[in-house]
Formats: sequence, C-alpha cells, structure tokens
Amino acid sequence: MSMISNKELRIKNILEIFKHPQKSEEKKDIYINIENAKREWEDAKNIFENVSQPDLVDYAIYKVEAAEKKYIYLLRQIKNGNTN
Repeated sequence: MSMISNKELRIKNILEIFKHPQKSEEKKDIYINIENAKREWEDAKNIFENVSQPDLVDYAIYKVEAAEKKYIYLLRQIKNGNTN
C-alpha cells in the first residue's frame, strides 16, 4: 500500500471542485447567504438599540428575532451539509 501525502489529498480535493463546479458555486452561495443573514441580524440589533418611538419597539424586537432565527437556520444547514 502506498501512502498518500497531505499535499496529494489537497490536490485531489481541488480537482474534485473543478469536476463539480456547480457544487462549489452552491457552497459559495450558502456562505454569501450566511454573511448576508449575519449582517441583517446586526442591522436589526442596531435598529433595536436606537429605536426611540415606543410604537416601533415591537417591530424592532420582531426584526431582531426573525433575523437571528434565519442566521441560525443557515448555520445549521451548512453544519449538517444541507446546502440546498
């Protein structure tokens, strides 16, 4: 049996990406979606922290909770390998 070096394994992984460019694009898309969701959550928290009208407090809370749930959902999807 021959031993395969880490360098050879990395090269094989890179070649697999080129064989399946659609999969790498899907992963790229999910990471972009995660980053956008994180930014959306941070923006929502900022709105909540700066809201001055009592009528908008409920809206700000809803927005923070929804953005947080979306972010966590996307993180779980990538962790579980469900990138669809």
